[in-house]
Amino acid sequence: MSRCGVSSPDSVIEEAPAATKRRLLDVAERLFADQGFDSVSLRAITAEAGANLAAVNYHFGSKESLIAAVIARQVEPINRRRLELLEGAVDAREIVAAFVDPVLQEAERSGADGGHFLKLMSRCTAARDEKVSALIAVQFREVVRRFVMAIGDACPGLSAEVVHLRLLFTAGAMAQSLFHLDKLAMVSEGRCEAPGLDTLRDEMVTFLAAGLETGTRDGDVK
Repeated sequence: MSRCGVSSPDSVIEEAPAATKRRLLDVAERLFADQGFDSVSLRAITAEAGANLAAVNYHFGSKESLIAAVIARQVEPINRRRLELLEGAVDAREIVAAFVDPVLQEAERSGADGGHFLKLMSRCTAARDEKVSALIAVQFREVVRRFVMAIGDACPGLSAEVVHLRLLFTAGAMAQSLFHLDKLAMVSEGRCEAPGLDTLRDEMVTFLAAGLETGTRDGDVK
């Protein structure tokens, strides 16, 4: 910075790579959300971002690393918040709320339709490519471990296998509800409209908490 408060050429040069990296991430996130990880080429990303392949190699090294960075940018803050909320969770309802609330809050922050966030999360859920699935799994290892422990403590008597299955059911029901909420009017033949996120959250937490607790009361665990 010069004495008169104007950026020097050196500072502009230093800021340029960060701006390019952010632009590549923004464009990649939108294109991956709209078209899927496999369908989008690096050339399509660089063309829209006004960059070149050398910039991708410089900042990320490969398409897989770019995908990992896009996923991490969205998922890491959500998972940090999940673990923060889980610290104070003592029963099934609070555990479910800790899992779903950060996702719903991000969807709300992103706009009425969740913007590209929900589309991208849907792509992550539906990913069939083993390499992409592995990149996604890395982001959830600690979350899975901690939530499995919490569910086991709150729902005594369930086997480790059942606890893992119920966490999988929780994630699947949340994803299905969010990604396909717009189809409620169609499947109900117009009798129901998509609820607001507050109503969706309350019904989802009630339903999923009951599922976690099934078989843990009155000594009827199988």
